[in-house]
Amino acid sequence: MKKTLPLCPLVLLFALSGPAIAGANTAQLKCTGSHAGEALTLVGDVPASIVEVDLKLSYRGQTVRLASPQAETSESTDFRRGIYRVEAVLPGSNRLQLQAKPKSIKYKGSMGGGKLNASFGAILKDAPEPFGSALKGAELSCTYAYEI
Repeated sequence: MKKTLPLCPLVLLFALSGPAIAGANTAQLKCTGSHAGEALTLVGDVPASIVEVDLKLSYRGQTVRLASPQAETSESTDFRRGIYRVEAVLPGSNRLQLQAKPKSIKYKGSMGGGKLNASFGAILKDAPEPFGSALKGAELSCTYAYEI
């Protein structure tokens, strides 16, 4: 028993210092901008395995909701390396893909530490219908907030 007790604090320290496990919590994403003189927003919860994704893209008075289980989602997040991408695919190849401009990412904290706040410029690589190609390439300013 004496041999295992000193390992417990090390295991706890390792668990708290590593990357967050997918599904541990959901981050809030808020992106705003304008395109062709009209307001454009993308807001909601980004993917997690336990909490369902719920994103809303609004433009010219119309809103498209990308929510589980209809939307299959993926997210790549590594702010230290300038990576952030979120994708939500609806049936029929109808999808949204948002990608951060790597050099624009500014962040504080870490997911492994339980709290992270980031801001970045992003580009809509793909937009779902009815927006489709009209929003392809639109630029947004985004904030990302994660906390356990």
